[in-house]
Amino acid sequence: MPTPYLVAEICVGKNIMNKRFTALMTTLILSVIFSISASAYDVEVDGIYYNLVSKAKTAEVTAGDKKYSGSINIPSSIKVNDVDYAVTSIVDRTFQGCSDLTSITIPNSVTSIEAYAFEACKGLTSVTIPNSVTSIGAVAFYNCSSLTSVTIPNSVTSIGGSAFAYCSGLTSVTIPNSVTSIGSEAFHNCTGLTSITIPNSMTSTGNGTFSGCSGLTSITIPNSVTIIGHYAFKECSSLTSVTIPNSVASIGGEAFAKCSNLENVYCYAEKVPSTDGTAFEGSGIEYSTLHVLGSSLSSYKTTAPWSGFGTIKALEGTEAKKCEKPVISYNNGELDFTCSTEGVEFASEIKCKDVKKFNTSKVSLSACYDISVTATKAGYDNSDVATAKLYWLPTSDIGTNINTAKTRGIVIQSAGGFITLSGLNTNERVDFFTIDGVALGSATATDGTVTFSAKSGTIVVAKIGKESVKIAVE
Repeated sequence: MPTPYLVAEICVGKNIMNKRFTALMTTLILSVIFSISASAYDVEVDGIYYNLVSKAKTAEVTAGDKKYSGSINIPSSIKVNDVDYAVTSIVDRTFQGCSDLTSITIPNSVTSIEAYAFEACKGLTSVTIPNSVTSIGAVAFYNCSSLTSVTIPNSVTSIGGSAFAYCSGLTSVTIPNSVTSIGSEAFHNCTGLTSITIPNSMTSTGNGTFSGCSGLTSITIPNSVTIIGHYAFKECSSLTSVTIPNSVASIGGEAFAKCSNLENVYCYAEKVPSTDGTAFEGSGIEYSTLHVLGSSLSSYKTTAPWSGFGTIKALEGTEAKKCEKPVISYNNGELDFTCSTEGVEFASEIKCKDVKKFNTSKVSLSACYDISVTATKAGYDNSDVATAKLYWLPTSDIGTNINTAKTRGIVIQSAGGFITLSGLNTNERVDFFTIDGVALGSATATDGTVTFSAKSGTIVVAKIGKESVKIAVE
């Protein structure tokens, strides 16, 4: 029987051997798996690896034993065992991490570039995408930092999320009208990008689509877009100008956050878009100008976060029209307000100095109402305030009994160097004098109204029957 310490040594020895055996087997298994995955292709032709779809007679470009490098020209078809196979796709991760790949030509037979296809191909400077391609997968050209330009053909309908993210060498991108879907962060952190053309086929910008594009100076969003996604243009620190079309109804959180050089936002949306409170957070909009339709000016001024802009003004050519100044007249015991601007409403105020309480035995009456009226209309600025005085003048001697007094209302309005009196009798004569009694002329009422021209800034006395009234000419 072995001694206890010998048993322990034997057990420890077994454990060490087991661990070493397990580690060895793990390494072997991983090596086999890696070997299988690295060689998971059907055929190699001229240094390019393919998977074959026998029934369809098509071939897919895939990864192989060696990483691709240099300039690659993919053929439109290959022949294997006397059978022609059309090359139709570049499968996911085919060129992933091929940092020595400098250029690639893709044939017109290819219809899809799948996810991660060219991820981290940092030496890739140019790529030609043919008109046959209809989709570009997610992360397809992610971190291709040497790629300076890319033309997306009219055949492409979708661009996956992060497809061109971190392509810091890109300076411009034209997205064709065929594209209807762009995934989140498709062009995130493309710091060299200075201009973008967004097609009018788009109805929304994805979350973070152009976030971190610090070289972008201006952006015009087409009239087809109704939704601007969350953080769509966040941290576009060189962005100075943004144009938002009338179609936009919703703007997500942080959509334009940290756009620290934003100076002008031109928003053509007549109805204020539903906007997250953080949409312009950290962009210093208190020092920026918001340009909106004149008819919507007041709405933006009272709706956050738009109200936070330092200056809010009407877009050029959309300034709200102004209601014409009303005319005040008096007929058949009623005040009458008219305005040459159609469809207006009138806001009036009438004051009388005589309407108050007294505690004296005698009261001095002015027998006069002060009238002011403003014309208003939706989409128009309010008119200038029109003012007039309504005098109650006796029609005959009133005697000493107020109950026997007979009066009539005469409205006197002055504007633009003209005096207008209404409420007169037909053919009634009105004489006009200076404050010193010098006759200025007379006029006869037509339809109860008299108009007389006088010098602005002077005082004119109008004599109506036996009564005289002083009028300040405006």
